[in-house]
Parts: sequence; structure tokens; C-alpha cells
Amino acid sequence: MAQTTQAPPQGDPNHTPHEAVDLAQTPAGRTVRRIGHGGVFVPADADAQAAPQDSTATLMPRTEAAVRRDLREHRFDATTSFDYLLRDLARQFPEAHLPVGDRVAQTRDALLRLGAGMIEAPAGPPPAPSPGAPPATPAPPRDSTVPAIYTYWGQFIDHDITLNTNGPDDGSGPGGDQALGDVVSDPFRVFAPDVVRRSLHNGRIPLLDLDSLYGSGPRFEGEKDRGTTRSEAAYVPGSAKLRLGRVSTQPIGGFQLVAPGDDPQRDLPRSTAPGSERMPLIPDSRNDENLVVAQFHVAMIRFHNAVVDWVSRHEPWFAVTQRSLFDRAQQLVRFHYQWLVVHDYLRTLTKAGVLDSVLATGPSLFRPARRVAMPLEFAVAAFRFGHSMVRGAYDFNVNFTGGGPGGVATLDQLFRFTGNGGLSPDPANPLPALPSNWPVEWTRLTDKGDPLTFRMARKIDPFLADGLGDLLNEGNAASGPVRALLKQLAQRNLLRGYMLAIPTGEAVARALRVRPLTPEQLRRNASPEVVAALDDLDGTPLWYYVLKEAEVQGNGSFLGEVGSRILVETFLYLLRLDPDSFMRRPGGDWNPAYGVRFEDGRLVTTITDLLAFAGVFPVGQDEAGLPQFRRDTTGTGYAGHDGA
Repeated sequence: MAQTTQAPPQGDPNHTPHEAVDLAQTPAGRTVRRIGHGGVFVPADADAQAAPQDSTATLMPRTEAAVRRDLREHRFDATTSFDYLLRDLARQFPEAHLPVGDRVAQTRDALLRLGAGMIEAPAGPPPAPSPGAPPATPAPPRDSTVPAIYTYWGQFIDHDITLNTNGPDDGSGPGGDQALGDVVSDPFRVFAPDVVRRSLHNGRIPLLDLDSLYGSGPRFEGEKDRGTTRSEAAYVPGSAKLRLGRVSTQPIGGFQLVAPGDDPQRDLPRSTAPGSERMPLIPDSRNDENLVVAQFHVAMIRFHNAVVDWVSRHEPWFAVTQRSLFDRAQQLVRFHYQWLVVHDYLRTLTKAGVLDSVLATGPSLFRPARRVAMPLEFAVAAFRFGHSMVRGAYDFNVNFTGGGPGGVATLDQLFRFTGNGGLSPDPANPLPALPSNWPVEWTRLTDKGDPLTFRMARKIDPFLADGLGDLLNEGNAASGPVRALLKQLAQRNLLRGYMLAIPTGEAVARALRVRPLTPEQLRRNASPEVVAALDDLDGTPLWYYVLKEAEVQGNGSFLGEVGSRILVETFLYLLRLDPDSFMRRPGGDWNPAYGVRFEDGRLVTTITDLLAFAGVFPVGQDEAGLPQFRRDTTGTGYAGHDGA
């Protein structure tokens, strides 16, 4: 772990951490989970010699202690920074922001009403028409043209680059933790940008390097300074592969096996240790929040394992040792993932021309005090556009579909079939593993030309599915108004943006030299409650603005000018910053022609290609019309298996 520096002097709230030796000026500096950079970590707990795949820790023990110490003493050796993408607007606080001072309570109330109005009411039977009344106007369609996988791919990306380390305002350190409070703090406080920058920190190194997949990496026998390190990811002992969890290959009564029914390696690896049963053995347990993102993480594990097999066969000089085999496979996985984030994810979800413009000129907006930093306008507002894409129900697989034995998969079910949900429809009777009727069928969530619009994500707009107004696994330890707020996603997002001094959407548009949306556009199609809340705000919260802009400029199927620019500038900044990214490869940018290939020579150029290479998406059909999945190099098993 990186060496610590002297704590800031007491009584000096403007002191910048690491003023003498700023470890965050290099991507190898400050990190929570990627301990291979900045020093060797030796855990002090009793079971330090346990095999890496047996670890159930979310953070390694001393890393967790370092984070707690950093929060207490304002020494942030174990975290990276947040900063503002548009620093000139931060300097204009509060003129470019929602009102503060004696208007905080009034603004907070308007934000709560706005958030309440953004959640759709639960679906129910339409009311009976009154005699002689005109027929009711049907609700506008909420389906976009974007396949549902992009919602959860975005969640996976978010977990890979952002982990907020905020905690309670406990009064420790000079001036207390201040912006490390939360939206439920009483009294509610809004913090100036300088305080936010100084006090809020990121538990991720935000370089799109898949540390949420790999953790600190495997250890191999005989490696110097690796014998006592401990990984948060589950690796196969003595192998370059990641472990997978198993599902039954026996059908449950009334349900079918999900193709291919004889493939058991279709869940996250899970703990069997007493007290942590079912918890995922992955670096970021947030990737088990719902079943779709969990299955996406499974696909990434399978892709890594499939790449290991490909390297062994096509680049055998890297397979001389397990270390060189792992390092080469990890590099290829990262390059493919990063390339797809740019050329599939961003091209799909941003306005045409914005990505190509910034690719041609380079990112120009983000100039943080510390080079390794995450823009707040991105993390707290713009990248939360994915919340509006979440559906209340999904065409998930052959069992959970319209007319299927289980009906469509509801959002509530997708939260229940996780480690925290007990992998069971009955929380009182948890199951040890994911049932055989619940693996995903990615063909239902990935086709851009699918005529069944129900398989698409919801439109990007200021209307959220009703399930996001009462989150199943959030706020359950609280009660009363605090519990209600923790479960209401829209209100949390709005209050957090206000608390952390995010500028208004209009101010950001002007700073980007984009014509701001008009008041009429911002209120179009909104309910009277939302209109009244907007009327009571002096400016539009950036998160709401980005959602509304996507509705106005992209018909809900891609982001508008402001949202697109924030996303593109952020991702390209992070990729250009990372000396190990595909964009910094010596000799020029890497592309999939230099990566893995299918047996017929086809490249991995879309997210569905990645899934197919990993063995979780069909590559064709057999003579009976049944889907065929890619096999491993021996032809005896499916691609992506862990070999254990």
C-alpha cells in the first residue's frame, strides 16, 4: 500500500492532503483495492494465509483500516479524488447553482417534491370512464430503441470506477468530515465546492481497468512478496482463471432449463462460510445488487477465462508461466472492454458527432487539481441517467417472460435472486445457489433490431419506474422519513447533487456553449406536481436536466448535447490518463484486430460478440434449430469455464 504522509495541521481546513508528496499525481498512487500499485500489502488478520479464493472480505483488512483512518484524520492515502469538470462554474458558487443560504429548506422541499413526481405510480387497471366523457389519452410509450443490456452495462462500468467513501459527520478531524455526511443528515447542509473537493473521496482508481473484476490479482506459488497477499476476487488455485459459481442442471418443477441447460457455470462464485453464506466472492459486492448486473459480471468472468484459453492456444509463448498467461489475458480483456466502452457503449448512448469530435481533438474540459480524479458532474448527475432506463419488469428468459410459467421478471424479483436477497422468492427460506430457472438469456436483452420493444430499456427521460421509489435492499435498517428517503432513488439523487454543489443544467449548457433548454421544454409532458416543483427552483438540477435533454433531443434513446459531452469527456480523459489503456498502447491506439478472434476469424466488436466469445450467447443454431454456444478449445466444455 502507498506510504502515508503527515496529517494536515489541526485548525487548517484549507490544507490540501499530500501537499508535499501528492501520490494521486500518478495513476500508480492511491487506491483501495488495486494493491499491486504503490506498494505491497501484507494483511495482519488471523487467516492471512488463506487462499485468495476463500476470502469473503469486501476490502482487505488493512485497506479498510486505512480508509477509516483517512476519513478520521483527513489523510486520503487509500482513495482517489473527486473534482469538478467545469471548475469555472465551481468558482462561481453559488451563482451557477441552486440557491443556498436562507433558501436551503425551501429548495430541499422543492427537490423532494420533484423527486416524488418523477417516480411513476404503480400500474393498475385503468379507471372506468365517466358517462359521456371522451376516451382517456393513452400514456406515451416508455420504450427506447436501446437494448436493456446497456442499462446494466452502465451499472457495471459505474461500479468499476466509482466507490464513494462518504461516512457520517462525526466531528473528527479539522472541521469534521463535513461533506462526508449524507442526504438524510439533519439539518440538511449544502457544501461549498472547495469543501466538497477536500472532503469527498473515491474508493476506486477510476481508470476503466476492471479492478472490480480482478481485485488485486491472483498470487502464484513462488512469487516474491505475493505469498501473503490476499485477493478479493476468487481465482482458481494455481491457474490464471477466475472462479465461477455453479447452478443446478436439473429443472425445477414447472420450469424449463435455460439454454444451454447442461452448462452449470452460470453464477458468481459465492461464500459458504458461516455468517456470509451466498455472498459473492468478487471485489465489488455491488455487482450482486440485482440479477442482471450479477449475470453481466458472470459474463466478464467467463470472457476472461475464454481469453486465457485463447492465449494458451494462439500465443503459447505467454503460457510458459501462469503469471505471464494471466498478465496477457488480463491485458486483452481490458483492451477489449475499454474499446467497447468507447465504440459500442458511448456510440449507442451519446448524440451523433460528439464522440468523434472529442476523439479527434482530445478531451479538453477536465483539469483537476489531482490528475487521478472523477468529475462530480459526471458521477453525481450525468452518469446517473441510467436510472431512468431501468424497467419495472423484464423479458428475462424462457421461464420469466410474457406467457411463461413465471410471468415477466419483476424488478423486485431481480433484487431477490441475489446474495442479499437470499437467492430465493422467500426471504425467510434462502437458497444456497441461484436456481436453475434463473440464468439470463442475453438474446432477449441485446438485439438492437428486436421488434419487441418490451425488450428495450426505458427511455432516458425524467420518468422512473415505480420500483425505484421503494428499493428492496436499501434503507431497511432505518425507520420513518429517513427510511422512506433512502428507498426513494430520485429524491436521493436530487438532494445529493444539491448537497455537493453540482451546478444547474442551464449553467452547464452555457459553459459548454450549448443553447440551454427553454422553460417550456423543461416542463413539457411533466405532471402538475413536477411543474410546480420546477417553478419553485431557481434553476434546474443537472441530473433532471440531462434526463429531460435526452427526451427533447434524443427522443429518450440517446443523451443530448450536455449529457453526451460530459460522458465522452470523462471517459476519454480517464482512458488517455491511464498509461496501460488501449489508447496509450505504444505505436498507436489498439483495436480489436489485435485481439482475440472467433474460430472463423470474426472480431469482437460489439458487446454481443463479447458475450458470445464468453460462451453465454449463442453463436448459431444446430440442425434442430436449438441455440449453439461456443465451446472451449478442447471441444468438451463450454467457453469461459474455470477448469476447476
